[in-house]
Formats: sequence, C-alpha cells, structure tokens
Amino acid sequence: MKRPSRRTVAIVLALVVVAGFVVARTFRTTTTEISEADAIDRYESATEDDSDDASAADEMAGSAEPEEQAADEIEEQDVADNSAENQAVSGAEETDSSTTVTTSVPEEVTPVVLPLPQPGVYAVTVIGGEQLALAAGADRTYPAEGFVTVAPVACGVDVRTDFVVERWQSIELCEAEAGLELGTERIFHSFFGLDDLLERSCVASPLALDATSWLCENESSVAERAVTAETAMRDVAGASREVVVFMTELVRGDHPDNVELIELWVDVETGVPVREARRYDFVLDTPLGDAGYTEDYVWEVSSLEPIA
Repeated sequence: MKRPSRRTVAIVLALVVVAGFVVARTFRTTTTEISEADAIDRYESATEDDSDDASAADEMAGSAEPEEQAADEIEEQDVADNSAENQAVSGAEETDSSTTVTTSVPEEVTPVVLPLPQPGVYAVTVIGGEQLALAAGADRTYPAEGFVTVAPVACGVDVRTDFVVERWQSIELCEAEAGLELGTERIFHSFFGLDDLLERSCVASPLALDATSWLCENESSVAERAVTAETAMRDVAGASREVVVFMTELVRGDHPDNVELIELWVDVETGVPVREARRYDFVLDTPLGDAGYTEDYVWEVSSLEPIA
C-alpha cells in the first residue's frame, strides 16, 4: 500500500486545523436572544410554585382556635375601657389647671427603607457586551433589549437579569428586620459550549443607605465589595424619580487582579432596580486554562409597569 506523501499529510492537517477553528468560532459567537415569551414562561412557573406555598400558609393561619380569638376580643375590650378612663381623668386635670404647658418635639428624620419590589417581568434596554481572551478569542455583543424578572422566593424576591441565553445573573432581595438584604447571587455565562454557573451566599449585605460592605462567598469563591449609597433624583423611563444609587468596588476577589465596579439604581417608591452599570475585568480559571475576561454593560428599565 502506497504511503501518502508529505504534501498530502500537510494538506489534511491544515484542513483539520481550519475545521477546528471554524467549530471554535461557531461556539464562541453563539448568541441566543431571550424572547419575551421565554421570560414570561419562566416567571409564571416561579409564581405558580410560590402560590402553592402561600396557599398552604393561609390554610394554617385560618385554623386559629375559637378560644384564642375570644381571648383576643376580651383583651381588646379591656384596653378600650382603660383608654376611656384615662381620657376622662386627663380631661378633668386639664379643666382644673389654669396653666397650659406646650412642649415641642423635634421632628424625626425618616430613614429610607426600600420596599420589596412587585413581582413581574420588566423590559430593559441594554448597551454592552463581554469578551474572553482564550484560544482564538471570544466576544459577544448584547442585544438592544433584555428583561429583568422579579420572582417570589422564600426570603423575598429573586431579581434576574437576562441579556442572552448564554449570559444571565440574579440576586435575591430578602426581607429582614432592618429592611432588605442581599441573599444568594448567581452569575452564569457560556463560552465555547462550556457552561459556568457561580453561586455565592451573601451575608451582612444590606440594601440600605447605611450600607458599607456587601460580602458574597462560597467555599471556593469570594466577592467582598465596598459600598456607598445616596438618594438622588434621576430620569427613570422618561420621568424624574427618587432613587437610591449604590456604588460598589471589589476589594477582595478570587484573584488579586480582578476588577469589578457596579452602579445600581433602586426606585425608592417601588423597590424595583431600574438601572445597572457593571464593569468586569477578571482572570478566570477555565478548563482550557486561565483566561482574561472583560464585560461592560448598562441596562435601564423601559417602564416601571411590568409586562407580565
């Protein structure tokens, strides 16, 4: 059998290399836009699960013993009787007194306590993209429109930002005694057909004006962010509204060279996140080796009225 010439072998190897490059390029340029129907379907699925839990809780609350209800009614009546007697005595003292003393009470400044946002799917406009410096390189430009989905969870709501199927992230906003706190954060992206989901639990991370730090971590990953916050009037979906502006900077991450800057606006009246700008400059540990990863984007809500 005649052996192939060196020229033939070289041509075959070149074709293999070209085919591999084409396949890698196909993977790296995969950008699947999120449809409105997909976002609504995911939201409806989440609310159905939450409705089942809420129904069970309502049934438990409605099964109070009649004796407990009667005791509550008797206690309320005693409080009302005592209040009437106190008012009568106070009125008699005021009639007998010839001098009226007026005291002024300093007006207290009411702190801004953000409410839990209304669940729903909110349309957003998007500018930006991401890049991965690995092999032939990979970059992805985000579509001009995306979605922020606010879905009920056990501690409050989960706010998920979707640009494309290959890139999304979410953060839980949990109800606490002092207001809202961050819960679990999830960050997902996919390059070269490889999916990467990072999940970290946040502790002592208040969504409040006096916040100074957000700490989210798991056994192998950490993101400690320095935080400043202030109220301001900003243009939101064509109207001037009061928002809390959170500015964060990564002070401790998985790599000493990692950079993360976040600017997040939260509407004071509704608690809805209405704008976010992020900049990532990370060194990522991937199955194909260390890679430089950068991302810059800005999204803003198109309306404070959810589409679902």
